Amino acid sequence: MLGVDEFACRRGRTYGTILVDVEAGQSVDVLPDRTSETFAARLREHPGAEIICRDRASVCTRAINEAAPDAVEVADRWHLLQNLAAAVEKTCHRHHACLPACLPACLPACLPACANASTK
Repeated sequence: MLGVDEFACRRGRTYGTILVDVEAGQSVDVLPDRTSETFAARLREHPGAEIICRDRASVCTRAINEAAPDAVEVADRWHLLQNLAAAVEKTCHRHHACLPACLPACLPACLPACANASTK
C-alpha cells in the first residue's frame, strides 16, 4: 500500500509530496512538488501500486487515474476523522437550539455505553 501526502517546505511557497510504504512504515520517495504530472511520472516509473492511500487532493486523483488506473484509492484515517469531525460540528451548529432539549432524554442511555467503552 502506497501512502501519499503533501507537505509544505515554506507554507504558501514551496510544497512537496511524500510517498510512504504504509505496510513497512518507511518513506519511499519525496517528490519536489505536488503536481499531478510529477506524481503520475513517479507512478509510471515505479508501477505496481495496487492500493494508494491518499487525502482528498484532486491532484492525486488525476495522477492515479492517468498512471495507475487499476489501483484502488482509499482515504487515509486522518482525513476520514477530520471529515467526520467537520460533519459533526456542522450538524451541532445547525441544530444547536434543539440540543439542550434532546440531551436529557438520550444521556441516560448513552452513559452506560460510554462507561463500558472506557474500561476496555
